[in-house]
Amino acid sequence: MREKYLVFILGMILISVLFFVLAGNSLKKNLAEVDKYDKQIKTTLEKLNSAMIMDQQLSQFREIIDNSLTNESKFSVDELNDFQLVIDRIREDNRMKMEKISDSNKFSPAGMIETTYNIDLQGTFRQMGQFISELEGLNHIIKFNYLDVSPIPTSEAIGPGGENNYRISMEITVFKVIKEAK
Repeated sequence: MREKYLVFILGMILISVLFFVLAGNSLKKNLAEVDKYDKQIKTTLEKLNSAMIMDQQLSQFREIIDNSLTNESKFSVDELNDFQLVIDRIREDNRMKMEKISDSNKFSPAGMIETTYNIDLQGTFRQMGQFISELEGLNHIIKFNYLDVSPIPTSEAIGPGGENNYRISMEITVFKVIKEAK
């Protein structure tokens, strides 16, 4: 009877070892497959994130293109006034003093319209830099024709924070491209 129990125990041990070996192999195969799928998911997520970033950047670029295309042969009064309001908001955000702003239409090459703004401001170099940076960030095609910075020789020369104030004169041109007829 003892031999039967030994054979039975050895058989159970053999079956247990085979079970753990087969389960281990199956688990390794499944883990390898999970790792493969995990890498594919990571790659796909990276592509998705890249696509989302590109979509966001292209939508901003599309907004610039949409703002820069027109069917009209000149800027409307509303467009000119709206752009002056944008310039004034940027000036106000940067706490600069507006001395003068004026616009004038220019002779444009065929297929384009443009208008020029002459702007005279007072502010510090920091304010001027921020103002110009925000102008460049607008969704319009803008060209800086000239920029003149000169010191203010009066008591107004010292601004907030003890920084020197300057008179800033600039001429910027806003362009639009006339859409071609289809």
